[in-house]
Amino acid sequence: MPMDQQNIEADVQRVFDDFRHERNVVPEYAQVLAREAPEFLGKWFDTQRTFRGRGVLPEKDKELLLMACNAIRLGLVGVRTHMRTALDMGTTQEESFEAAQTKWFIGGGPPLNMCVRAR
Repeated sequence: MPMDQQNIEADVQRVFDDFRHERNVVPEYAQVLAREAPEFLGKWFDTQRTFRGRGVLPEKDKELLLMACNAIRLGLVGVRTHMRTALDMGTTQEESFEAAQTKWFIGGGPPLNMCVRAR
């Protein structure tokens, strides 16, 4: 097996291990990327780590923000993924509902309804 292929496979395994460690599951989109564009998956994961990584905001709050952004764009898969991740990271049902309510000011009813259904 060529060295580049070994590196790509190692990157995919690293990404999957991180997802399992943080979320207890490898999201479907990551599995698709691993099959269809494994080199992209590793680079994408490293890039998204720069904004999801440790910082001033707790990671669970960052997940709520990502959920909000997906809701405003009416992206149900992203809403469900980030809602579930936020809850797994310790967000309470009350916090998730309050975050869902704040989207009403920007996006109106559809984003709020989407978040409420995703809980």
